[in-house]
Amino acid sequence: MKFILGFNKFKEYLAKLLLSHGLTDIDLSASHKKTGFSVWHINWRRDLNKDFKEDWDSLKREINLYDRALLEKDRLAAKAGLMHASIKIGDLAISPFWSISHDLTKILNNKNYNWPSLGLGYAIPKKYLDEKINEIDQKEWNDLAKIQKILIDLVKSQGVTDEELKRVDKRTGRLIWGIDLNVDFNKVFYEKLLALQIAFEGYEKAFIQEDWRAVRAILQRIRLINFQLYKFLKAIRIALRNARTDERFNWPSFPEDYKVPVHYNYKE
Repeated sequence: MKFILGFNKFKEYLAKLLLSHGLTDIDLSASHKKTGFSVWHINWRRDLNKDFKEDWDSLKREINLYDRALLEKDRLAAKAGLMHASIKIGDLAISPFWSISHDLTKILNNKNYNWPSLGLGYAIPKKYLDEKINEIDQKEWNDLAKIQKILIDLVKSQGVTDEELKRVDKRTGRLIWGIDLNVDFNKVFYEKLLALQIAFEGYEKAFIQEDWRAVRAILQRIRLINFQLYKFLKAIRIALRNARTDERFNWPSFPEDYKVPVHYNYKE
């Protein structure tokens, strides 16, 4: 079975869970009175699959800009591509991954849902987890490998040592460069996406069968995978930011009102 994006179907069945506990469509679109921010970070009205695909395509566009500009030795346009790639990968980290993780934490910690105890040693029944989902179109989702190559080429060009790349921020306990550049970015991302799709479908099956222990356990799994994907993409963003802001890379400063040259056919 091939991989397909499953954010919308999951959102649909998650909304059914909330509505079954007394929430209304108005509640799902509510905003905080003081801040005006949405109560829920998942956008129930939008096509999440489409949004994800559009953000991914935007990331591709930024990487292509960087590659083309580098070939033309246009360091300003290359820097612009690097900067916007960092922004786009941050967008992907927040929505859908952080948004789903955040809202599931709120749901799972809500005592009003009377979640059944999982008990020690509980395992999600295999009937809910379809391991046949095992294939992703590599041509469609290959841009993290390109980002990884860009980062490796940049650090090598300026003699950034392996020791520095492994250095940890004492305050946060995280790598200063965010991520180990030797990790296979594509492999990590693909495996997590596949695990997420399997869990999405498992949640739907368990919900339909009203197996609330399995629902709780699968939602916990979905929350964890989404948070892992959020941290992973955020770490790549840190590496991209470092590669753009570190003085050793000697990027030129953007002049006021800089725009990418028109021959790149780049839309701001």
